[in-house]
Amino acid sequence: MNRNITDKLLALLLMLAFLTACSDDDTPGEDPAVTNQYLTGVTAEKHISKSEITDMVMDYAASQGINLPEILISGLLCDVDVAAITYTTTGPDGASVTASGVVAMPAGTTSYDHLLSIQHGTLDMEEAPSLQLFYYEMMPVVSGHVVVMADYLGYGASQTADRQHPYLHARLTGTACADMIEAAREYLRSKSIAEAGNAVELLGYSQGGQATVATQLELESRGWTGRIRKVWAGGGPYDLETLLQAFLNDDGMPDTYPRSGYLPYLIRGMAYGEGLTVSDENLYAPAVIEEGLNKLFSTRPLSEWHAALGTDITRVLHPDFFAAPDFNGNADVLAIVSALRKNSLVNASTAPQATVSLYHSLQDDFVPYSNVVSAHALWTNSTLTDLSMPGHVMGGMEFMLRYMGLWEIVGPMLGVQ
Repeated sequence: MNRNITDKLLALLLMLAFLTACSDDDTPGEDPAVTNQYLTGVTAEKHISKSEITDMVMDYAASQGINLPEILISGLLCDVDVAAITYTTTGPDGASVTASGVVAMPAGTTSYDHLLSIQHGTLDMEEAPSLQLFYYEMMPVVSGHVVVMADYLGYGASQTADRQHPYLHARLTGTACADMIEAAREYLRSKSIAEAGNAVELLGYSQGGQATVATQLELESRGWTGRIRKVWAGGGPYDLETLLQAFLNDDGMPDTYPRSGYLPYLIRGMAYGEGLTVSDENLYAPAVIEEGLNKLFSTRPLSEWHAALGTDITRVLHPDFFAAPDFNGNADVLAIVSALRKNSLVNASTAPQATVSLYHSLQDDFVPYSNVVSAHALWTNSTLTDLSMPGHVMGGMEFMLRYMGLWEIVGPMLGVQ
């Protein structure tokens, strides 16, 4: 599907999301004079007016050649309050670290009976939600949800000088997101917003899908199973070792891969999260080392890695990665593969207890469909819905529209049943 169609569908997603009505509540607030265990600070608070949102929608629609009636759009929107906060969580070395994230709610919210924790997809560090304040994956806030979104370790307040992020590391991801939920509750209490109920919903696509289940497992280990009322995970990499092999063996993946930077991002994530001492020379193709491309990994945004590395993964990964099962005895490759196995959610010591609603496109070109098949087979408390839209990006749009209850309207407009 071409870029123009993708952009127009993204515009449609943005507009429809904003058109979902906000809700108000008049329950009085709570006494904020309580010691915080997680929340450490508030770095920004912003009131986004209905007129600003209207302008945002109208400008974006106009840029896509879509004409909308401004009066109608404005009449269906409401103001939104957003805050970037910092909180305490656990770093790769087990020590406390200050992380960050965002809390968003319909303006005028005085109480809530649940939090919606949205785990975002893979972003450049410059795009951390706490830096953007209103990232588009937070759209369900206009449906009346109080939305919580962690930046993830290595983003925002916890960014390191060498740009380390424990990408897809199960424990560190789950802990950072669960602690962000706790910090959000403390922030809301400080604003005298009453907790009328302590339920939580979890939502995420792509990396966010993996992070959603990782967060669920962490919350359940804390005794929260009965409080988790909904888990939606879409397009997620749950079986990391199989994911790697799918790329190496061309099993269901395209011959060329336009996001080749995800491979070193994953390798670095496993090494950082597990505290491994490994050498770039033993993990990446000789051309990467000879051309000094590995220096990008600690100095430049992830989005720049893709173009620099190209689409041929044999020119990205060390040849020993293609020599399974012993990988030519390359100790560093073996260590990374072991870390992938350890952090695969399908290998978790306990399966998710609350029901997990899994979504995946049969034609996903980023994360092979076999990932969700493996997860669904192992997680007896799961359901699996095949997304109709082709490809990973388009599947993500459908996933969000389904969550917001808009797919039955939009699907037929796109000729999809």
